[in-house]
Amino acid sequence: MYTLNYGPHHPSTHGVLRLKLTMDGERIVKCEPVTGYLYRGVEKLVETKPFISIIPYIDRLDYLAPVISEHAYVLALEELLQIETPRRALIIRTIFDELTRISCHIMGIGCATYDMGLLSLFLYGFEEREAIMKIFDAVTGRRMHLTYYVPGGVVSDISDEHIIQIQAFISQLSNYLNKVEILALNSLIFKNRTKDIGIISYSLAQQFGILGVNMRSGGIDYDIRTVKPYGIYKEINFKPITLDQSDCYNRTYLRYLEIKQSIDIINQCLDLIEPSEWNIYKKYKHSDGTGYFFNWKMKLPANSQVYKSVENSRGEFGVHLFTDEDPTHPFRLHFKSPSFAIVNMLRELLVGCELADVSIILGSLDFIMGDCDR
Repeated sequence: MYTLNYGPHHPSTHGVLRLKLTMDGERIVKCEPVTGYLYRGVEKLVETKPFISIIPYIDRLDYLAPVISEHAYVLALEELLQIETPRRALIIRTIFDELTRISCHIMGIGCATYDMGLLSLFLYGFEEREAIMKIFDAVTGRRMHLTYYVPGGVVSDISDEHIIQIQAFISQLSNYLNKVEILALNSLIFKNRTKDIGIISYSLAQQFGILGVNMRSGGIDYDIRTVKPYGIYKEINFKPITLDQSDCYNRTYLRYLEIKQSIDIINQCLDLIEPSEWNIYKKYKHSDGTGYFFNWKMKLPANSQVYKSVENSRGEFGVHLFTDEDPTHPFRLHFKSPSFAIVNMLRELLVGCELADVSIILGSLDFIMGDCDR
């Protein structure tokens, strides 16, 4: 028996995660995940911030899926404020959520294959992700941390030119998906290295609260977009995709299938969109005639609480917001992180695995340490 420190600077930990592994030869007999190397204190910082000013902090938790995280927080504010968001804004949010999901799944597939030594899909994926960043930049002026969703709608509308840009992107995405099929899903080497490796059982997923792709690939039909619809999802015709076993292969395969599903959802959204209001506060002005939405000093009901969650590309991202007598900033703001649940599950999932399989398993789980060490 000996102890091996896997990380915190190992490339396949996808951030500064340390795994303290107890080894019997090449087999793992005990795993202790050690987090906190990327800790930023976001949950404590936001207790002193005005509610609107918190949105940029949330962007930087899961930095690959910023607007989806924003969505949960904005939904919480809208529920406490009893705001009815315009339909056009709901559609725009859903489009941006699904573009972000595509981007995340592309990165998930790229990292899962790169950790095996296949660099090609990682590089091909960055080309597609760059196209998504250009869409975000054209609409919001930002590429990653958009700060785009606000209570009552979105910061800016999308134009016909933006819609054409989105349609052009999703219409050519089949070229990338074909490469995923050829280089990974149909590859004998990829199948041999990923099938029946790192299997997440139903009991294990239930024990650690694992949702999202890592659960649906094991046959559990649960998706917050259908169970608790938000945005415009209740008008979208789609059902969660499930597979029969949550091993490394099926988790990668399901991300591939969900990219196709996101394309279909975006197309349905584009068919639904019509000219209308996109933010109920877009005409807000100060008494002197100047002003902008972010200057609005938002006050929530005192001594209240709310929990809202969304379907992040990694599972359920939730926001639990509390206020006290001071209604201008949170008393407590807690984030439910899918990545934190995944990392904690490693203490059970990796036991009995070979050391050579650790990189494969970590890549297939697709966690983000910025979201974990919040």
